[in-house]
Amino acid sequence: MDVNEKYIKVANEILENGYDEEKLNQEVRPVWEDGESAYTKFLPQQIIRYEKGEVPLISLRKIAWKSAIKEILWIYQDRSNDVNLLKNKYKVNYWDSWKNDEGNLGTAYGYQINKKFKSPETGKMTNQIDRLIDQIKNNPLNRRLIMNLIDVDDMAEMTLIPCAFLTMWTVSGDYLNLTLIQRSGDFLAAAAPGGINAFQYYVLLRMIAQVTGLKAGNFVHFIQNYHVYKKHIPTVKKIMDVKVDEKSKPKLEINPDIKDFKDFTIDDFKLIDYYPDNTKYDIDIAL
Repeated sequence: MDVNEKYIKVANEILENGYDEEKLNQEVRPVWEDGESAYTKFLPQQIIRYEKGEVPLISLRKIAWKSAIKEILWIYQDRSNDVNLLKNKYKVNYWDSWKNDEGNLGTAYGYQINKKFKSPETGKMTNQIDRLIDQIKNNPLNRRLIMNLIDVDDMAEMTLIPCAFLTMWTVSGDYLNLTLIQRSGDFLAAAAPGGINAFQYYVLLRMIAQVTGLKAGNFVHFIQNYHVYKKHIPTVKKIMDVKVDEKSKPKLEINPDIKDFKDFTIDDFKLIDYYPDNTKYDIDIAL
């Protein structure tokens, strides 16, 4: 089953078998920009698996793949939560709804990657991305290879509690394998198979594998609450009916000369054989 078929399969499962929040007689936290309650159909505890060499990028609709990579560079390389940096350096402009008066996300996202802590292995002060890379290189059988964007002590000061928040890494032979844990997944906007979340963390897997001398292995994406907003249902159904161009078999090329994680730039990534449907959709984001 290719990634487009996975998209359609999961969409059908949510739409046909999902729980309808509106019928559960409970208030929901998310609202649309006008303040209207944003209800969903959802399924709990869904797992999407991508095998070695599979690029999780759908062709049923065009995904802003460069913006997806830029967000990863902002969070894990810049170790930043500064929305203005994201706008000025990368020209990614859709995080304004969550920035505070200082123009950042409080204690969320890159703040957690940049935070210093004592390494449980070396006893030295480090940060999450540096520890991960060091341990993959020097202690590859470590079973504690994780990065976490949520610290409960900091949650109250986060303007947005990260949805995709935990990565777990395992080395098996020459391969680096990744599991992404997502507490909440907006199917249409970001979390669908082959959507922004899956693609950007596949890219992170490729980057970390490259700088540690490994190959990208299996990628598992776990979503605790997988949902389609009811306002999005007509758009999802339209996308499911798109006929995919048979030439569209996307492959990601990364500059092989990059050996240090801090040296990657957006120009080091090239997507080839990607011919998605170019229909433009207005996708409201629940706040």
